[in-house]
Order: sequence, then structure tokens, then C-alpha cells
Amino acid sequence: MDERTRSHLLELTKELSSLNKEAERFYVEARKEEGYEPDFFGVVKPFAKKVDRIRTEWLPLAQKFVQQEKPMHLHPSQLQQTEENLEIVAIKSFYKETSRKRQMETFKSVEYVLNQLIGAIDA
Repeated sequence: MDERTRSHLLELTKELSSLNKEAERFYVEARKEEGYEPDFFGVVKPFAKKVDRIRTEWLPLAQKFVQQEKPMHLHPSQLQQTEENLEIVAIKSFYKETSRKRQMETFKSVEYVLNQLIGAIDA
């Protein structure tokens, strides 16, 4: 993988990590507010579209990197699962009804894989 592509993958991965943290903040705040109702068209949909655009570009690059570089503790199936988890995070984070335990585990899982990838790219 050339240096430019590697740098772009690093940038996308960091952006997804930031969005994952932002979604976690939304989720934690939404659970605190009494009578909170998400603004689907004003907040949820634009956020989900942004995550979708980035994760769609990210996955093939991340898979290529893992196949070529073979970093320890990272496998293609983890990347696929993370991509799916990002879709869940992008939408369910705005809804109080979402199971707290499951959602928090999803945030942690996404963050773990993204951090592993960042470490492998930087190595």
C-alpha cells in the first residue's frame, strides 16, 4: 500500500473513531434528558449519512491494508463487523430505548478495532 493511500486510511480511521465518540456522547446525553425525542431529519439522518460515506470508503482500504500488512490482532472479519457496528452506532445512539449495555459494548468494540488499526498503520 503506497504512502498516500496509507495516510488516507489513517485519516478515515481517525475520523470514524471521532464519530464513534461523538455518537457515544449523543447516546449518554439522550438518556439523561426527560422526554427526549431525536430529530430524525435534522440530526440522525445527516449523522448516519456522514458515517455511512466514510465507512463505505474506509472498509475496502482497511481490508486491503490488513491483507497486505497482516498486522497482529487484526483480521478481515473484525473489519467487516466494525463496519456493521458503525452503522448501528450511527443510528441507535440517538434513541434512549437502545439497550445501554449493548450500545456501550458496541462503542468499545468499534473503538478497539479502530485503535488497533491506527497502531498498525503508524507502526
